Amino acid sequence: KNDTMGDCLREVSQHRKSVSCSREDFDDLVATAFLMDAYPPGMHGFSPTLVFAALYEKLCLGIWDERFQSHIAGVSFRFVQHFWQLSAVRTSAAIRKETLHRLYRRWGGLRSTTTCLVCLCRPPEHMLPCKHAICDTCIVIFGNPSSLGEYHFEVAQCPICDERSNVTVRQLPPTKHPVILSLDGGGVRGLIQLGLLQALERRIGVPIASLPDLCTGTSVGALSAIDIILNQSSVTQCFNAFPDLARNIFRRSSNNPLPRCIRWLASAFNLTTDGLYDSDGLSQIFKAAVGPSRRMFDVATASPAGCRIAIVASRTSDGKACVLANYRRKSPRSANTAYQFLAPHDDREDPFLWEAYFQTKTLPGLGLLQDGGVRANNPLAIALRESGIIWPMAKRHDLLLSVGTGFSTSSPSDSTGFLDRIREGALLRLFRAMMSSPSMDGKQGFLEALNYLSHSSTPDIFRLDQAIDGTLPALDDTCSLEKMSNMDFAVPAELVRSILASAMFFFELDESPVQGNASFYCRGSVLCSRPNPTEILQRVLVEFPGARFRSGQDHDLGSIDPVDVCRLCGYFRKRVAFRVTSLEERVSIEIANDTFREKIGGFPKSTLEFLDEQKAYAQFGRADHQILDWPPRRSCYCYRGSKRLVHFLEPTVGQKRRRL
Repeated sequence: KNDTMGDCLREVSQHRKSVSCSREDFDDLVATAFLMDAYPPGMHGFSPTLVFAALYEKLCLGIWDERFQSHIAGVSFRFVQHFWQLSAVRTSAAIRKETLHRLYRRWGGLRSTTTCLVCLCRPPEHMLPCKHAICDTCIVIFGNPSSLGEYHFEVAQCPICDERSNVTVRQLPPTKHPVILSLDGGGVRGLIQLGLLQALERRIGVPIASLPDLCTGTSVGALSAIDIILNQSSVTQCFNAFPDLARNIFRRSSNNPLPRCIRWLASAFNLTTDGLYDSDGLSQIFKAAVGPSRRMFDVATASPAGCRIAIVASRTSDGKACVLANYRRKSPRSANTAYQFLAPHDDREDPFLWEAYFQTKTLPGLGLLQDGGVRANNPLAIALRESGIIWPMAKRHDLLLSVGTGFSTSSPSDSTGFLDRIREGALLRLFRAMMSSPSMDGKQGFLEALNYLSHSSTPDIFRLDQAIDGTLPALDDTCSLEKMSNMDFAVPAELVRSILASAMFFFELDESPVQGNASFYCRGSVLCSRPNPTEILQRVLVEFPGARFRSGQDHDLGSIDPVDVCRLCGYFRKRVAFRVTSLEERVSIEIANDTFREKIGGFPKSTLEFLDEQKAYAQFGRADHQILDWPPRRSCYCYRGSKRLVHFLEPTVGQKRRRL
């Protein structure tokens, strides 16, 4: 945290030169940020002088040069001064907001795409309509819970300028793990990818756009990710529009009599020399699709926002993979990474959204970039790495889905004819090796990524792809579009069941465990992480006929029934209870019937881990300023604080219980 805060303070110190900011205003800007960080609700009233000396003085000395170190005394003075203004009503967040409003009226030009100016502690992750960027933690501090679903927050006004925003953000629940979607590149075969996603969407009954917490895409996979998630286009719309778009993007393949391997070689050469695309009209096509002035890190058009998108390109100088994203995150301290994450220092360096596609272009900080398909056609490994950086406490994923663009079922021929001897020449052998390498072959890239994962992670990883008889169509073979559009696309039932369980539901404790005879009694709630839980429950009962919630030890935890959804506001809550022999015992809650069973999100996990993730014993308050409320008070959206219309069956305990 100190490293990130230090980076933020360095940047805001540099920005001070570009705005009319007095010494006193700058000291107040920093002091109130420290105050909000040090004194959340529930924090002990420690001496502010001691707190500043212990937490912030050394930090300031380490990042500010001698000229700026003179500010430390002023920051400390104002930190102490604001501390004595704290009360139950006048919280540190309220003081911070008042300070930001006052300073904005004096020097409103201060903006950043790499620092959350609200807290000066973290990189921003969302852009508000006023162009002020804000982090997830500040979304919770200054936002309000939304009725769309659990861990959905509405930001009605910008905490910096007070301008109306009306942005809704979906966050990853602390006891849940992320859902990751990885989309391969593949030229015109992107139509196959969309066909698979369309079949999946029909089976799960939930828009694909609301499924992932993180989506990575390469080449045509990036095109699909941006259109589906950022533009909120339905998968069916994308599938129907793709053939015409592909014909405008890719040069038509000629029906010449050359062997297919020679035409494949020509396609690969075109890819590396930018001849694969009709560059004259390409920019205009993409500008019309996403807007000419919309940038990668920009105001969210999706509602709710919250899905991170990482687009993979590659550097022409050395082929290194580069990531362009609609979010910011903490940068690893090691420079020895397999790919480079673009973190623009200001709006001018942030690439336009239409630049994130195929064309070769020069971007500040990265140099000359090209199609990412030549380096990481399957961005699965990058998706895993980014997930670990964004959500380090999650430790793993709930589900990872890698979607390909078709693979050939043909096996290599052993014939020894004249053309085959040419085919075995050094140049074509080198070409085939390149095309089947993990860098270019999505299927091989998927298999290679699995080699570096623990065995416990692989059951939650799925590959969705389409078998194609014969040789794969070339990347620019627009003549094959009609045939691909008429394919029958299907998805495995195992994937559908896993998504409905692990992506849609999660568990939280409702109170501290109660110790009994040789066991602990745990009570909690199964909650829904996505909107429209009634439709999700109905789909669950279609895929899991007669399903119930059960523990990993096969104890019945109750029925799966729409009666657990509030009839007025759609709030879902299923109360469950189970016993564990120790707080360290790892348990699981599953959706199960007589034939199938799938764990819900966040499991397996110990009770101790749930207590830690829910900050049950946050003795010094919480970073997100949520009032220390343990056990949590739960109610539906329309009757907060009153009796709900939903009837719950309370588990019974046949013995006296003693609280921990």
